[in-house]
Amino acid sequence: MKYLKGIQASPGIAIAPVYLYDPEEFPVDQRRIDPSDIPAEKARLQEAIRAVSEDFAATRAHVEDILGKEHAQIFDAHLLILQDPMLLELTYPHIEKYNAEYAFWTTFQNLRRQFEAFQDDYLRERGADLLGIAKRVLAKLGNWEKAGLDRLPDKAIVVARDLMPDDMAHLQPDRVLGLVTEVGGPTSHAIILARGLEIPAVVSVANALSDARIGDVAIVDGHRGNFILNPDGETLAQYRGLAEKLRKRKAGLVDSRDLPAQTEDGVRVALQANVELPSEVHSAMDYGAEGVGLYRTEYLYLSSDILPDEASQVAAYSQMARRIAPHPLVIRTLDLGGDKMSHVLNTQTEMNPFLGLRSIRLTLRHRDLFKVQLRAILKASAVGNVKLMLPLISGIDELREALAVLDDVREELTREGMPFDPQCPVGVMIEVPSAALIADQLAQEVDFFSIGTNDLIQYTLAVDRGNDLVSYLFDPFHPAVLRLIKCVVDAAQAQNIQVTVCGEMAGDPRSGLLLLGLGIDKLSMTPSALPEVKRAIRNTSFNQLQALGEDVLNMHEIADIRARVNATLSDEDDETFVGGESGETTRQMRLSLF
Repeated sequence: MKYLKGIQASPGIAIAPVYLYDPEEFPVDQRRIDPSDIPAEKARLQEAIRAVSEDFAATRAHVEDILGKEHAQIFDAHLLILQDPMLLELTYPHIEKYNAEYAFWTTFQNLRRQFEAFQDDYLRERGADLLGIAKRVLAKLGNWEKAGLDRLPDKAIVVARDLMPDDMAHLQPDRVLGLVTEVGGPTSHAIILARGLEIPAVVSVANALSDARIGDVAIVDGHRGNFILNPDGETLAQYRGLAEKLRKRKAGLVDSRDLPAQTEDGVRVALQANVELPSEVHSAMDYGAEGVGLYRTEYLYLSSDILPDEASQVAAYSQMARRIAPHPLVIRTLDLGGDKMSHVLNTQTEMNPFLGLRSIRLTLRHRDLFKVQLRAILKASAVGNVKLMLPLISGIDELREALAVLDDVREELTREGMPFDPQCPVGVMIEVPSAALIADQLAQEVDFFSIGTNDLIQYTLAVDRGNDLVSYLFDPFHPAVLRLIKCVVDAAQAQNIQVTVCGEMAGDPRSGLLLLGLGIDKLSMTPSALPEVKRAIRNTSFNQLQALGEDVLNMHEIADIRARVNATLSDEDDETFVGGESGETTRQMRLSLF
């Protein structure tokens, strides 16, 4: 058994044989041509580009039918590249000597190297997109079929270096049970499509292609970011049992969807969903979400090579607000670093973007960008159920500066006679220790708090959970993390405002119950996590949760806190299995469903 660690990208569990998908290798014929053949080679290239453009247009329509317009927009950039006259202008000089296949491949190799040299993550990812486009054109030129995920011999877990949106658009969801990539991130276009198709996925798994063999039995744990090769009998049996339990619970979702998240002693808890695309709202509602506690707006900025204008943002926000009305929609303003936005903003390369110009710092630096989004959110607030949330606030001065910009936008819209909700609630994300420690001051300025536990844990414990060397230190049950959360809750209660948690802690039944015991009002999570958290809430009493919260705040050891939390869950909610990691002795592990 070999245990490989990556980053969780799409939730779910898959167990199947491995299929290695490495489409980097494909034939590119190189031959010199006579001058008399040049016009014919140029015509071949033009026809191939035209045919591929038609294919992409058809693919776009197919994706829009099954996943919605937002997912389909990924392919607009592909079409723009193919339709750019510069593409032919760069390739024609090579056709003066060589055949169209080799000339076109040479052009794309040069372009790809330029993109991969950028420090900007977004532009490097566009270099990967170029490869997918090039392979499609070469396939047309050479009259050969690109090996694709639409022709898998059987059900499998696909292991690849990387995946293109075009790969995902043509796969067979009934055969591709799980995805593992060596590179890429949870926000790549292909992985966004995987989440839309509800295919479990783990990304950034080092050496996945070299360690895996075709036909190896493997497990993809998209909840924990685990890729397990050739699991031992006990691990395999436990995961099979867990997968079956998840399947049955999902099948019984219709029966529990409309039941309230209410404790045995009658305390009602609002469970909401974290979403990125308007098309995900349907899934959230199917899982019984009582609104959207976190709408990530970053996709609007990453799905195009130009900034989204005000009109397109108003349309996206308003559409989502209407879909979930009368439930609330909490829209978070742009939460990206300058490293992700340098393709459209004049930002400098930073040594440590995680601690640099990102989120509210970036938007305050680029006021025009910020004001366009604020105008769009306020216009959408006319629907009547919109809330606005500011990310990564670290101090009172920063918050007041952002609120001043918001006031300016309100005045602009009023002068223009534009309808909006003048009482649109405004909240802040509590993601850094400084914000938690001055929560009493922040609470006097805003209408609600939302704790982003993923970042709060990383900043508090100074640990990068994507770094295998230190990821073991990332623990939501660390006493420092719990005390900071309690500090935020106390400050909010003193000002009579509510606190939501929208990080991964909210979607785990164990930590979710603990959060309620600490005084959290609402939990917002990945839609698929909602049934399990609701089930845990309905199987306990609020008195038990309050006792749990009081007990853990007096504990010093993470192990003691974890044991106390586990004791609160019913036996039916508790899943234990024995697993092992490469290079480590087999150890007892606790597996939370989410």
